Amino acid sequence: MLLLSGVAESLSHGLQKSCGLEIVSSHHKLFPDGEQYIRILSEVRDRDVVVAQSMYPNQDSKAVELYLAIEALQGLQATVSTVLIPYMAYARQDKRFLKGEPISVKAIYAPLRLFNVKRLVVVDTHSHDVSALVGIEVVNILPHAYAIKKAGISVDFILSPDRGALHRAESAAKAFGVSFDYLDKFRDRVTGEIKVSPKDLDVRNANVAIVDDIISTGGTIAKACQILYDLGANKVYAVVSHALLSEKSIEVLSKAGLTKLITTNSVKRQINLPEWVLEVDLSELICNELRRAP
Repeated sequence: MLLLSGVAESLSHGLQKSCGLEIVSSHHKLFPDGEQYIRILSEVRDRDVVVAQSMYPNQDSKAVELYLAIEALQGLQATVSTVLIPYMAYARQDKRFLKGEPISVKAIYAPLRLFNVKRLVVVDTHSHDVSALVGIEVVNILPHAYAIKKAGISVDFILSPDRGALHRAESAAKAFGVSFDYLDKFRDRVTGEIKVSPKDLDVRNANVAIVDDIISTGGTIAKACQILYDLGANKVYAVVSHALLSEKSIEVLSKAGLTKLITTNSVKRQINLPEWVLEVDLSELICNELRRAP
């Protein structure tokens, strides 16, 4: 099996080592008008190629690059039955919350069927219904328990920042035999403002891990962190699949007193991370799925 990699360098190297994948060589450039060009340089005829593409940063251009790569490979008589998307951009809009909105996850990924892609391997996609929406088998890997183990931390309680993400907390809690719960979060669909309401949680003197899929502004995690400390928590960790961090969000989380942020290499790092942020390599976890035939 071969790998055409458009993911973070650390993840690409990890997949090559853990899965024993041979990297496909390619040439990329931009035309003067901004259009993308890709050419496959390796011999791929009659070979099965996994196309790995993280959809961040520059989500729109990454989507175009993904489709150009698949078409180029198939033009060389390669088989592309599995696409690996560690971070699945546009998955947050999986329904029409307001009249006139698109279902973006369907619009971006359903066309993969035109290329006879059989399986999407993703890491903690926001939507529960991706497979039904795009019409392709979707393997959704939840990395939270794996990341906690790799970080070597001890947790007594797992918390989801909202009810919709409770399945993440439940999955991680079962792995460690601890209790779990969620906070009440409300997002204004027009303004985007988020409110997190306190709950009566038994977390006094406990080490608590907040688990979520995406962190960008850091606002939700910071509010949850403060609530937990107010309830008497000892240490508060955040275990987040995809860290779309900026200098501003790092500042927000630092002020909240977060003990450690544990994330993954699902996206290419855009800034230098402080010592209290740990990035866990996902390659071993992903390889278990890639070895399974679609």
